[in-house]
Amino acid sequence: MGTLGLKDTGKPESSETGVSLGSLAELTGFPIDYIKRELLLDSEKDLSVEELREKVLAYLNSAAV
Repeated sequence: MGTLGLKDTGKPESSETGVSLGSLAELTGFPIDYIKRELLLDSEKDLSVEELREKVLAYLNSAAV
């Protein structure tokens, strides 16, 4: 825990940390189907942090064109 009880989110606790689409949808406010469509995901399986970064970066690069 950091200052004022805030958790340091600078680094994931593990390189194998998974991100569920349900959690991502809850945190962002976007529906799961929208996230799957925009990030070109086939299933609702958990993504590793690295996989999520790659998908989001590819999405941002395609949107910038």
